[in-house]
Amino acid sequence: LTVFKATFWRLISGTLGIICLSLMATLGILLKNSFTKLSIESAFTPGPNIELQKDFHCLKLLIERTA
Repeated sequence: LTVFKATFWRLISGTLGIICLSLMATLGILLKNSFTKLSIESAFTPGPNIELQKDFHCLKLLIERTA
């Protein structure tokens, strides 16, 4: 019974670790694409882009809440 519990929790922690790593990789890719889009669009637009400023503000709020 004790071996089963240890194996069960090892399986649960491994699964959660894999999920965590995949979520971090996904977030990293999304953030990279978001900032790449921001720099490309800001290079081609002469004035401030309100939509990008809103996106950046939302991202900043999200980072502040999680920190």
